[in-house]
Amino acid sequence: MTSRTLAQALGLVLTGMFTMAGAAQAADTPQASQPQTVVVQGVQVAIDPSTGRLREPTAAERDALSKAFQVRSDKASALSAPRTAADARATFRTVSLGNGVRAKAVRVPQELMSSVVAERTADGKLVVHHDDHGVQAAPKAPEVTR
Repeated sequence: MTSRTLAQALGLVLTGMFTMAGAAQAADTPQASQPQTVVVQGVQVAIDPSTGRLREPTAAERDALSKAFQVRSDKASALSAPRTAADARATFRTVSLGNGVRAKAVRVPQELMSSVVAERTADGKLVVHHDDHGVQAAPKAPEVTR
């Protein structure tokens, strides 16, 4: 056996040993013991870490969840799209692409975005409409008759 083959075999053995040691360490590490709190459609529940069952969250858990949602909401509003084209002009910036090209970028205003939404009504009908994202559409210009 050559020294190169011996070195490769030794490397494989060591790799296997470290992999097994890492897996054993991960299996012995205890999972996070903090209870999880979940909010679905306005209902808050906590998951007990010891039993895994749902329970009512404590006042401290409710406060922590409120603060977390407030921080998340603040970040989302800071990253949200500008409402009008005039607001969007302030977001112009120069970006460098990976291939070395420099380009201008702007955040698209909400008044230029459109979503198609399908909703099922109480009587079971499917209604499809455009969602304007809360932006009021500009009034249509009067039709010229002459």
